[in-house]
Amino acid sequence: MGILSKPVGPYKNAKADSHTRLPWILAVPFFVLVGLAGFAAIFAVANRYGGGVATAGVLIGPPALLVLVLAFRRGLTRLKQLSAHLRWWHGLWLLLFASALVFRVRGVGDIRQDPLDAWAIYRVALELIVASVLTVRLALRRTPWFGSMFRGFVGVIAAFGLVELASAVWSVYPSWTLYKSCEYLLDVALLAAILATIESVEDYRHFFNWTWALYGFLLLSVWFGVVVWPQKALYPLGFKVGTLGVWLSGVVPNLSANNVATFAALLGLVALSRLLPMNGRRADRLWYGFLLLASMVTMILGQTRTAMAGFVFGVFLILLFSRRVGLSALLTFAVIPMVLLTSLGGLIWSFMERGETSQQLTTLSNRTVWWSHAWHTFLDRPLIGFGAYAAGRFSVLANLGNSMTSTLHSDYLEVIVGTGIWGLIPFLAVLLGTWWFLTHYLRHSRVLGPEQQLAFEAIAVLGLLSFRSIFMTMLTWHPPLHFLAIIGYAEFLRRRELREVSARQRVPEAIRPSPAAPAMGQA
Repeated sequence: MGILSKPVGPYKNAKADSHTRLPWILAVPFFVLVGLAGFAAIFAVANRYGGGVATAGVLIGPPALLVLVLAFRRGLTRLKQLSAHLRWWHGLWLLLFASALVFRVRGVGDIRQDPLDAWAIYRVALELIVASVLTVRLALRRTPWFGSMFRGFVGVIAAFGLVELASAVWSVYPSWTLYKSCEYLLDVALLAAILATIESVEDYRHFFNWTWALYGFLLLSVWFGVVVWPQKALYPLGFKVGTLGVWLSGVVPNLSANNVATFAALLGLVALSRLLPMNGRRADRLWYGFLLLASMVTMILGQTRTAMAGFVFGVFLILLFSRRVGLSALLTFAVIPMVLLTSLGGLIWSFMERGETSQQLTTLSNRTVWWSHAWHTFLDRPLIGFGAYAAGRFSVLANLGNSMTSTLHSDYLEVIVGTGIWGLIPFLAVLLGTWWFLTHYLRHSRVLGPEQQLAFEAIAVLGLLSFRSIFMTMLTWHPPLHFLAIIGYAEFLRRRELREVSARQRVPEAIRPSPAAPAMGQA
């Protein structure tokens, strides 16, 4: 019976081979279908765009697909690693991010007529969940975030939020100012709670990764829109734009090309800062190389000039603080002049024009017209402004007949016309203070550890955001999670240094080294 129950000899090997070959036999029809679909796609592309494009697709497609699959696997691995470090506040950070997603665009008249439509209720509901959790944790003394909210850099940005809140008293649209100011203060309160919870640099690294991942998921939704609604995602204006023709935008949720390019530039700088770290030890080259390439493609298709300029500024900061003199010299004295002095320079300039007229170029797509009216409005009330978040949209832009644009496309004009000088002072204080602290921290660091690498990464992103804040409302509009995460890191380092100094001062006298005894005859 034992002999009959167990196959032996050649029969056993043949049976094992049949089991191993069976999956490949089943996979043959799949590969045949894929091959037929590939040939059909090649012929379709050749008929529409010519044989050159089809040939390029054949040569580039398979390697690109292979890299995409490998990068996708690395991305899943990193996402799994990140999920192991999730805490209660990661979910609240996600809710704030989700509350700002736009699924419909409203004008001034729509807002005045129906301030709380279905999507507005969705937004308010998510924010109420965050506020409730913070309140309960504070009441139960689980997270003492209230005191943390009014210390250091976080305290300064909270003071800015309080000035915005106070401006509701004299705002041109008091309820709008009140609501938007409370939104911003809620963002700051959650940041304060996170700082009261995080204990190590490793925890803050995961906080950074979670924040960047949220913007990465948002860009994935943009590319999902390209697959499902290509006409709306690539031609949001209904016609071709500039040299490329396409102007990549998000469909569901709605995301302007300006934000698409900005978030892509942000992720590109994060990837580059990890490919060119300060300590010289590169991270996962395949994953961050793919992330950098995908970010640059997305940024280019977004066709946003100031996002690209901000990206270049961030690259300059990366090269500067990582002290890569050779690479900087190569770019400055070889690559850039070669590009500008050849026909490629004319092609780049044509791309940067984006098909706009000379008037549109000189007015920065009509921004200078808005800013001029905003400046004259500011001069009427230079100290207190006309109400945060309301003055720009419901006064300046509405008077210009522009009811669909939500901001003045500049953080600084938005601040001064809304809150006047009193709002501008704390806003500039926290921005410049964060810049000073992080750069000072890097320049005076003797050992290059994870703390310095995170500061290095934060400076590159802060360079992009600071540049973009001149031309877009990036830092003062709910929820600026990227900006708040960087402010929080500067405050985290500041508080840690204060704790270390305090610990050294509390060292008992008994264990302190005593001064050397005087030599004989010198007593």
